[in-house]
Amino acid sequence: MELLLIILIAFLVAFIFSMLGLGGAIIYTPLFFWTGLPILTAIPMALLMNAITTVSASITYLRLRMIDTGMAYPIIATAVPGALIGSYFTRKVDMEFIVILLSIILFFAGIRMLFFNNFGFSATISERQKFVIGALMGFLIGLISSMVGVGGGTLIVPLLLILGFEIKNATATSSFIITFIAISGFLGHMSFGDQKMDIGMLASAGIAAFIGAQAGSRILKRTSSRTIERMFALVLLLVVGKLVYGLL
Repeated sequence: MELLLIILIAFLVAFIFSMLGLGGAIIYTPLFFWTGLPILTAIPMALLMNAITTVSASITYLRLRMIDTGMAYPIIATAVPGALIGSYFTRKVDMEFIVILLSIILFFAGIRMLFFNNFGFSATISERQKFVIGALMGFLIGLISSMVGVGGGTLIVPLLLILGFEIKNATATSSFIITFIAISGFLGHMSFGDQKMDIGMLASAGIAAFIGAQAGSRILKRTSSRTIERMFALVLLLVVGKLVYGLL
């Protein structure tokens, strides 16, 4: 029964989050934990599902030419080391302050996208400046995501929207970027931790996540941009709720 529940969770989360440019780790982790898995097993398993979801979605997005690799590579190059550094400093910084700050940012971003048209503005700068800003913000996103334990997509998508991306291309490009961050996180946990992973469960959930992400990524092309924006806004507000709940 536990295995069937985990497979169902993997499929549904991958299906929904692949349309939003997210991997779903922030949802996978608590859901896997609630099914009875130890938290130290749920976290790396969630990161692996996160990576599989975004890999699967990215395959479709690359084929449809929806990913801006020119913008993605500078962000990836700095986000991955940022995440590694963030994991090192996690216990050296006041986590409550970081969580509160992140919650405020995501809350206003979510409200703006839910009730208004996108963010209401985008940066009017050159392509070179966009690459520089993307690289700098990529490091911060990797750092903050690692420190507060949230998926980088909740920050990457808004960044790309501000840089002038259309919502569908922003979510597709975000999926591609998150793939590298999630894989790095999973490998880090498996290298430095002593988690006991059920290979059969991982394989079953991984296949379900891959199929779910394929289905979700194909639907994205036929879904209106405004619908995706509202879905993403609701996800941002759910993330805020989870972060604030963790402080109580």
